[in-house]
Amino acid sequence: MKHRRIGPIGCILLITAPTCVFAHHSSAPHFDRDSEVVVEGIFTELKLVNPHAYIYFDVDNEGELVNWRCELSAATRLARTGWTADMFTVGQEITINGAPARREDNVCFLNSVTLADGTVITRQNGVVQTGESATDSEYAQKVERPAYLENGQPNLQGPWVSRSFGRNSERIRANYTASESGASAAAGYEVEFDDPILRCHVVNIFNGWNHDRHVNDIIQTDDTITLQYGFMDFVRTIHLGMDDHPADIEASTGGHSIGHWDGDTLVVDTIGFEEGFLSRSSGMKYSDQMHTVERIHFDAEREYLVRDYTVTDPLYLDGESSGQDLMALSDVPYSLYSCLELSGDNNIRPSEQ
Repeated sequence: MKHRRIGPIGCILLITAPTCVFAHHSSAPHFDRDSEVVVEGIFTELKLVNPHAYIYFDVDNEGELVNWRCELSAATRLARTGWTADMFTVGQEITINGAPARREDNVCFLNSVTLADGTVITRQNGVVQTGESATDSEYAQKVERPAYLENGQPNLQGPWVSRSFGRNSERIRANYTASESGASAAAGYEVEFDDPILRCHVVNIFNGWNHDRHVNDIIQTDDTITLQYGFMDFVRTIHLGMDDHPADIEASTGGHSIGHWDGDTLVVDTIGFEEGFLSRSSGMKYSDQMHTVERIHFDAEREYLVRDYTVTDPLYLDGESSGQDLMALSDVPYSLYSCLELSGDNNIRPSEQ
């Protein structure tokens, strides 16, 4: 068995990957996406976990057996494109096309797997044998649903998946401006080592709701509305019928949320945050003084759940920021995320290893 590295390369020189790779991709801090590695080996294990699944295989390097691992998308997304736990057989010959890790040997970002019979399996589109790709059928077709629940509340219930993540997303992003103290708080941040996701953290209430299009769930009762995030199993409870926040809030990632109905729009006021990150790429932070207001309604014409929001933070931000994200009803139900981070030394500061 053998492996070879090719780089730098242009999109047209990729051997099996069907699309171009771009350096601005979120994997760029961890993998050299301008280089390509092709490795032939023997399959040993597939770990379908979140936030990233991994395929493991052994490579014969001049008589020495070397174990490789290559990173995939989240297991919950792979399952919707045809990946299964039993799709490979231990001892099976495979050829991996990927991009090498930046700080660890024998690790890659997987683009595709080619089997001995020529079958190609890509990270995004499942099994490709005749030029046709599996499709990610996460969006439900037109659904007949009551506009209101039996208790009279506008109906926001159900499984929802983001239309605001990815290249073709529909989103108005909040443009945050850091104050002097906010810029100082972000100093020294390095995404390849400090990204909250590497610690199985949801990041914040906005990023987590949209990240990687994991299926969220909304449950309504007379007194509460629960937002079950599909990312990192994060849960927010919105308390209805409260005019004010309690005085003894325990600071948390989700803070304390009170809500009321303005016509058919749910208005959510949240304070009581613990300090965290607004941006996992730049390290821009928010403080425990952050205050958010969300307005959530169902747009029946587009069949979108629309969330408009404003953010203020007198300590770390200058002025008020606003944004919007969109959700569509999902064709698959919510499922547990069960984060298990397996990235290894590639995402650990050398000084901390």
